[in-house]
Amino acid sequence: MLLESYSDEYQPVEIGEHNVSSYELAAIIADEIGVGKSSSTKLTEAKIRRELKDVDQSVLLGVDEFGLNSKDTLHTIQYLNDLPNTRILMTGMTSQWDAIGKIGSDGRAFQRRVAYDVQLEPLEYDGVDEMVRRRIATVTDYDHDQYTDVDLGPITNESLEEIHERSSGVPAVATAALSELVGLAAYRYAQVGDTEITADLASKIEYADPEADLEGSSQADGE
Repeated sequence: MLLESYSDEYQPVEIGEHNVSSYELAAIIADEIGVGKSSSTKLTEAKIRRELKDVDQSVLLGVDEFGLNSKDTLHTIQYLNDLPNTRILMTGMTSQWDAIGKIGSDGRAFQRRVAYDVQLEPLEYDGVDEMVRRRIATVTDYDHDQYTDVDLGPITNESLEEIHERSSGVPAVATAALSELVGLAAYRYAQVGDTEITADLASKIEYADPEADLEGSSQADGE
């Protein structure tokens, strides 16, 4: 959703895979921008550089729920960030950001090069409601800015209130709960023809501990 909101200014490229290697990261980007991967990280990076040198629209690379678990992956991110016509936006839990600093001097150097580190507050109920509608909009026929027209379908207001309360407004916890509830609703539909996600159903599932990362998600924007 965040990348899509910048689509008028940038060509968005999303990296949603967790804990990718440096080669996998470069290969995904190469495929997304249409140049295709080569046999090594270095060769693939070179192809990306040549492609992006003269593009009309800058590329916005979004690394969602980053799991950058090696210095090689950090080096690839830094290389991409230094390319012409490229911007990088990383999102993830605070614990993931802290883990980068524990990689060593490479991790701490990477953190120092980040231009903006934005820590998000937990969402109020209206924020959770908007988040759900925006997520539905992205997989339906609505534009991302038409989310107010989206019908929540089987998700009742009472169940959304329960999700907000149990998740303490932490987006990652709320979305994980919704994912489980949608799966349960699909199962119930197959069994008894009922898809409604009620507050009672929302109260019976397990929730991740929001206190573990109550600081919320952080967004790190490359230089």
